[in-house]
Amino acid sequence: MKKKKECSITGIMIKLSKKWTLIILNELSTNGKRRFNELMENAEGISARTLSKRLKELEKAELITKKSFKETPPRVEYSLTNSGKELIKCFNYLNKWVIKWEKKS
Repeated sequence: MKKKKECSITGIMIKLSKKWTLIILNELSTNGKRRFNELMENAEGISARTLSKRLKELEKAELITKKSFKETPPRVEYSLTNSGKELIKCFNYLNKWVIKWEKKS
C-alpha cells in the first residue's frame, strides 16, 4: 500500500505543534542570537535534553541556524534563518486575526 503524501501545511503544523517549539522561535525572534543557556533560562521549565532536541529539529527544518565559534570554552549561537523570520511574520498576521475575530466577553 502506498503511503499517502501529507499536505505541506500539515508537515509544518506537526513540527510547530511540538511542545516548546513556538517558545524557542519566539525567543529567537524577540531577542535575536541566543546561546543554549540563554534559551534555557528564558524557556522556564524546559529540560536541557528537550531544548537540544527541539533545536536540532528546527535546524533540520531550516528555521534556525547554529553557529559554532572555535573558542575555549566553546561557544554556540542560535538564530533565525530567513525562512524562520518569514514564519514569524505569519505568526504576527495570525495574532492580528485572533485579535480581530476573538469573541469579546
